Amino acid sequence: MKKEYSITFKQQFFVASAGLIKYCGLALIYIYFFGFRLQPIYIYMFLFFFIFDILPALILHLQYLHENLGSSLIINKADEKILYQKRHFVNRQSFDDIVSFELISSFGGGRFNAGWYAFGEYRYCRISFKDNSKMIITCLMINDINNTLESLFRISPKKRLKVFPFISHIGVKSNNTTKNNEFVSRVNSN
Repeated sequence: MKKEYSITFKQQFFVASAGLIKYCGLALIYIYFFGFRLQPIYIYMFLFFFIFDILPALILHLQYLHENLGSSLIINKADEKILYQKRHFVNRQSFDDIVSFELISSFGGGRFNAGWYAFGEYRYCRISFKDNSKMIITCLMINDINNTLESLFRISPKKRLKVFPFISHIGVKSNNTTKNNEFVSRVNSN
């Protein structure tokens, strides 16, 4: 059973929808009661929420997009193989090569989600391998990243909570690289 994942517009919208719906709803309520007149107190409230909620969500989204844009992840559960490709970079690993599997998310997300934080749905997984390479897979690639990867790898991730789950180690580094044509032929043969 092969599963392929990459960033899609639908997945990006799904992750960002909590913040979008909330702030669009608040804007409509404001317009309904006050029209288009700007009240100074509401401008200050908007700035507060922009700085502490919208801006972190926007930065997280752009950082996650930068990390996994143009990449694909193929997980072959039957053969227990992981193939990650980003432009001319390819990393091929086995499930047995996994040394650590971490899920990093915010306090506002997951089972603690009160539905208020715009960045509450942002999370990523850091997978380390025996050859010291790492893969960073974000929620923009995989819906319900925690349960999906846990069920595919049959490994429970170590869960870490941060106020803002910024990726602290951007990039995928590997000693196990091949050319794109070799990658495609191996994927098709599996």
